Amino acid sequence: MITYKGLVMANETDSNQHMNVQFYTRKYDEATGVMLTHLGTLQSLKERNWGMAYVESNIRYLREVVEDEALHIESSFESVAGKVITIKHEMYNTGKNELATIALFKLVVFDLKLCNAVEFPEEIKAKIAKFK
Repeated sequence: MITYKGLVMANETDSNQHMNVQFYTRKYDEATGVMLTHLGTLQSLKERNWGMAYVESNIRYLREVVEDEALHIESSFESVAGKVITIKHEMYNTGKNELATIALFKLVVFDLKLCNAVEFPEEIKAKIAKFK
């Protein structure tokens, strides 16, 4: 599923004129939000007074991304196990259709009041299984 489309803006680049690492993470976070919203997951969690938090991230940089490049991100759920969900994002240079980065993020669901991780609800697991 394509979860992000956009351009690399001048203010997102570093002194080498490449996209700064913080903006990769920002774009991946937006893509995660699109995935979870598409499934209705965010609303379901809010109704329970639960939230989500990243607990691990791994980004492999395969090629440089520079100002004015059009990008898109394709995302998928890799797994849901207990309290942890793993999401895979692949960022592409849209014009050249070249893979630029691959990222894996692990998230947990937690109770906002008690501040502890909880099991993913079965209805969310079922939606994710259909999404794969």
